[in-house]
Amino acid sequence: MTDAPKLLTIKEVACLLRVHRATVSRLIGTGALPHLAIGSRKLVLETDLLSFLENRRSLAANSPKGA
Repeated sequence: MTDAPKLLTIKEVACLLRVHRATVSRLIGTGALPHLAIGSRKLVLETDLLSFLENRRSLAANSPKGA
């Protein structure tokens, strides 16, 4: 199962982004960060996290400087 997608917990995502777990939960709640619900757990695919970061990078690059 080496090709299986990597699932990350909210805590793992928070550590990678260097933010609080509540921030990750808020991003999930608003739909900004896709997730999978398995029972009561919310898990994030690593590929979805990478896409989220790339989208944020694109938004930052296209925003006016000094705004």
